[in-house]
Amino acid sequence: MSSTSGVYGSIPVVDTTSTKYAQTTQDADQLRVDFLKLLTAQLQYQDPMKPVENTEFTSQMAQFTGLNEQQKSNQLLEQLVKSQNVGQMNQAVSYIGKVAVVEGDTMSMASGEGTIRFDMPQAGAAAIDLLDETGQVVKSIPAQAFERGTQSYTIRDTAIANGSYRFSVTRQDSDGNAVAVSTLESGVVKAVINDTSGVILEMNGRRVNLADVRQVEQG
Repeated sequence: MSSTSGVYGSIPVVDTTSTKYAQTTQDADQLRVDFLKLLTAQLQYQDPMKPVENTEFTSQMAQFTGLNEQQKSNQLLEQLVKSQNVGQMNQAVSYIGKVAVVEGDTMSMASGEGTIRFDMPQAGAAAIDLLDETGQVVKSIPAQAFERGTQSYTIRDTAIANGSYRFSVTRQDSDGNAVAVSTLESGVVKAVINDTSGVILEMNGRRVNLADVRQVEQG
């Protein structure tokens, strides 16, 4: 550390290129204390013939005060988010063992039977395709009438092996064009995880956000 000398004394000069001061974990309160120390030193060693304007000091103090308030607001927000996550975690734990419904296109066939779900934007006819892991169509259900809203359809075919399948649903619009319908999948919640992105549910071998759950049913 070096210093500058003059008629009115010497003021320590900090090497701003030093990596010691490149980063700091000081909070706003500590920074304000340090600022006041520097301000006192500046007042003590300033040239009385060219004093620093009071408005400059006031402006600097206002900046540090604003920084302090902003930091406190951020800390309060973090506390609120953590509290909310704890509440969501407690709520999500009760979902374990229950069936959760989320957006997806996977379903399971067991003993020749499996149920799919989808959202019809309006009443009309819709066709269903069941696909294997390679994307090949295993079974096609011709278009039939469905009401508006969330619909369920049970596929029954003993020739279809047990396992996981993908499915797609299409409807015809007013011009007769095939339009994809939003599909849903259901699964038993196996675990609940408090992740950095929020509360996560584990189901069907995948993870979904608690906020994405559309419905919860008894298993």
